[in-house]
Amino acid sequence: MFFVPDAGTSRDGTARDTRQVAAAYGAAVLAVAVIGLVDFYTGPLWEMSAFYLLPVAGITVVGGRRAGYSLAALSCIAGMLSDVVFQAGHRDVAAWNVAFMVETLIIVVELVARLQQRAVEARDAERRGREFLAYAAHQLRTPIAAIRSTVEALVVSGDEDRDQLLTSIARESARAGRLVNALLRVARLDQHEALPRVPTDVVGVVNAEVQRLQTAAAPLVWQVDAPEAGVVTVGDPESLAEAMAALLDNARRHARTRVTVGVRALGDTVEVAVSDDGPGLPPGSGETAFDRFVSLDGRGGTGLGLPIARGIAEAHGGTLTYEDKAFVVRLPAMTPRETMTGLRPEHRAATGRSG
Repeated sequence: MFFVPDAGTSRDGTARDTRQVAAAYGAAVLAVAVIGLVDFYTGPLWEMSAFYLLPVAGITVVGGRRAGYSLAALSCIAGMLSDVVFQAGHRDVAAWNVAFMVETLIIVVELVARLQQRAVEARDAERRGREFLAYAAHQLRTPIAAIRSTVEALVVSGDEDRDQLLTSIARESARAGRLVNALLRVARLDQHEALPRVPTDVVGVVNAEVQRLQTAAAPLVWQVDAPEAGVVTVGDPESLAEAMAALLDNARRHARTRVTVGVRALGDTVEVAVSDDGPGLPPGSGETAFDRFVSLDGRGGTGLGLPIARGIAEAHGGTLTYEDKAFVVRLPAMTPRETMTGLRPEHRAATGRSG
């Protein structure tokens, strides 16, 4: 049974009117029926195969790949019936015509669908670029304005206020610097820049970032469950450290008393799970948390830490998901062949940061 094309929401985020799509599909079916009747009555006098391409291409644009294939099947049936009637004594010719028509329609559907997909991706990229610039301008305006007002106050203040004002400048400057670094990382991930690929001790990276954050979150208990060695992936140690820092900082901000990090090797996969004893994400927001510029805690964060961490994981051929109140990073483990090559001295220096 043939199906009506996809409705609901298209890939570019625009709503599709179900009635409009259904009407377009009905019109395309009617067009195929008319072409089939003309093909049936004219027989070998006219070659109608090319006319089937127009409605198939049109409905692929409107309804997507599945709708195109559905109409292509109807077109093949209509063309086959015509060929069987008028070429009954030449079944090999009829079979060749049907095979040629099927192949042609498949090519048309795939070509139109892929062109449409590229157009949607181009629109998405343009939209993300506009959002990126608007967000950067909005976020940078706050610390810059704070620095400017503080400097103006510093000029006219007395000596007793200078330390407090200088501290405010340092704090807002650091905030602006973190935002700029995050925006630059997002831009590099979008450009798919090639990352260095060296053997990286995942346990060492985790321990180094945990020790760094312990000083900033002294009241918290930090628990690292990991083997002493043998958990190695191939990637960029600095990028992986940045991803771990984003996950650990997110856990630090939401934990009540404890942050737990588990590292283990599962066959050809390295798994790192970061969890805390906080409330966790709201139900149904496990994917929303990874959207750019989304801050679910309402504390005014940049909304870039988790998207950056996921982008780094994916750049290493891995994944980052939210499962059972934990953020879980899965990375490809170093293969036996890579293990046999060993770590070069510069790689040991880059990865031997365990505490």
